[in-house]
Amino acid sequence: MNTKAEANTWADTPFALLNIPGQPNAPACTNAGVLSVAIEMANVHNVLLRALNSIYHQAPFIQLPGDVADLMLYVTAWADTVHHHHSLEEAMFFPKIEQIAREAGIDGWEGMMGGNVDQHHEFEPKIAGLVKWAEGVMAGERTYDATELKKLIDEFAPILTQHLHDEIDTLIRLEKCDGEKIKQAMKEVADEGAKTADPLLTIEQNTDKLPYQNLVIPLVLGCVDRSYPGSGNFPPVPFFIPYLNAYWFTRKHKGAWRFNPSDHWGNPRPLQFLP
Repeated sequence: MNTKAEANTWADTPFALLNIPGQPNAPACTNAGVLSVAIEMANVHNVLLRALNSIYHQAPFIQLPGDVADLMLYVTAWADTVHHHHSLEEAMFFPKIEQIAREAGIDGWEGMMGGNVDQHHEFEPKIAGLVKWAEGVMAGERTYDATELKKLIDEFAPILTQHLHDEIDTLIRLEKCDGEKIKQAMKEVADEGAKTADPLLTIEQNTDKLPYQNLVIPLVLGCVDRSYPGSGNFPPVPFFIPYLNAYWFTRKHKGAWRFNPSDHWGNPRPLQFLP
């Protein structure tokens, strides 16, 4: 049924996006370094939410075997991106942030990010269950069922959404810390993420064995909304990366990126599998 509600549906629901720090009705602080990190992190979190919303809305309208296969790959790419992001946080970013907070003499710095890690451990097994289900569908061991897919998402989406919002509030609490050190910590994590997710040397290397090959970058850039308040300069990548993405990175799994809610340049577009 081609209803007006379906026509207006986009990837900003049902799991609520974050208001970008510094924008109206959003967290704010006077420490420029802390604010810039919170802005970048909030934009990353909105990318993850838009991809999940895109899956949730389009899943009921997928029928053809090729479309099902592409959606299952998209689901696993999203899960890989979430896992990669949170693994780097736990291994690199959170320890650095706690050290910076300790140096600033902030009370209660011990385990400041511990609540965020606890949330990771609450939803990660359920996301792993979603991946196992999707891999079973791809292998022909399970029958694709949109109702089951949405049920699996519903099991973790509320805590994941809460976590993505809560983490920004935790970062804002670092207002009295050295903002430049926090920016440097974020940069180091972002650089490591670029190296270990989709290497920029893809064209020159035989990267067929890399687990994130041509998956993370196309998903991330296809879930950016540059028109969203506070997102005009996101992601902070060299100007040529969207071009590489459009004409190289997206080629290998072209069908999967039909589920992205934006084009290669961060412009929102209608969800392509709605009626």
